[in-house]
Amino acid sequence: MLDDVSISALHSALNGLSARQRAISDDIANVNTPHFRARSVSFENDLKRALANGDDPMGVGPSVQFSTAEAGLTGNNVDLDAETVSGVDTQLRYELALRAVGDRFSLLRSAIRGA
Repeated sequence: MLDDVSISALHSALNGLSARQRAISDDIANVNTPHFRARSVSFENDLKRALANGDDPMGVGPSVQFSTAEAGLTGNNVDLDAETVSGVDTQLRYELALRAVGDRFSLLRSAIRGA
């Protein structure tokens, strides 16, 4: 009963969003570090593909890429404005996924209780 694809997909999404938030935090923390290259994390397309193909969504892991954006005078390519917006977006997505997990477990709890 707890082994359904929605819980696995949400778990995978939470892992990806958590990895993205860590990358964003590292980018922001290193905004003034010379030669630091910003990173981005992707997982959504792989998760969609796994779900469409009937594969286990837990097999999907986040993929980290270094930014190819042009660097400034110090060799750093972190865009603080973009990172801040991305951080807020990621936080909202994380909260939404967490809410979906909670709702899913509430539904299961109600089914078990027979209410």
